[in-house]
Amino acid sequence: MMTLLLLGCQDNDQDRSVSVKKDVNITEVPLVIHGHTLPPDPGEEGKKTLLGIDVNNNGVRDDVERWIYMTYDTYIPCHYEPIEITLDNGEKAEAFEKVCEKEPVEYHQIVREIAMQGARAAQIIIQEPEKARETTHLMQAAQDCNFYFMHANDNNESNLIDHHIFNENFFAIQYNTVKRVKEYAKYNFTLSGGVFKSPKNQRKECSFDIDALLGKNMIQNKEGKQ
Repeated sequence: MMTLLLLGCQDNDQDRSVSVKKDVNITEVPLVIHGHTLPPDPGEEGKKTLLGIDVNNNGVRDDVERWIYMTYDTYIPCHYEPIEITLDNGEKAEAFEKVCEKEPVEYHQIVREIAMQGARAAQIIIQEPEKARETTHLMQAAQDCNFYFMHANDNNESNLIDHHIFNENFFAIQYNTVKRVKEYAKYNFTLSGGVFKSPKNQRKECSFDIDALLGKNMIQNKEGKQ
């Protein structure tokens, strides 16, 4: 678990309040990705307080929500195919070659839901980092949900993503100010020495309706083939 040490930072309870952006440009054309209308870019105003700006009140900071939907919009599918190679000594050996499609495809909505679940957890854990042992299950649940859909073929469901969403890029956008990094460091420090186990059924850790999302996509796919 990452531990960060920051020096010379001052705590201020006022920094925990949610900022209200009064000068949002309401004439800005909303950005819609996969039917989801994104909130306006909060810009530097969104960095003035610990919890930032959340105009649609869905528990995810607006800058993070925009990042999630833009990052997990489309991707280039790749897979590995076995090939035969010749070693320096002349012997034949099997290797694997990465083969990628030419056209991008859309990420499944479930991937974005996993990221949003983790983003909500991240907002909660830094509000009261001293309660880390009570709130750590929230981020762990999102990670377990992520892991499930990396290996879902074991359960006759599709692998929808091939990497951990909650990586350095996610944390870089989620904790993008000194105040946020400081509170996250407190959270990590509070967890020091703890032992936490993952549940046997990781699918149940997802906070959204998996069956509804999978069923909806199945219906859409059938209609598209008619």
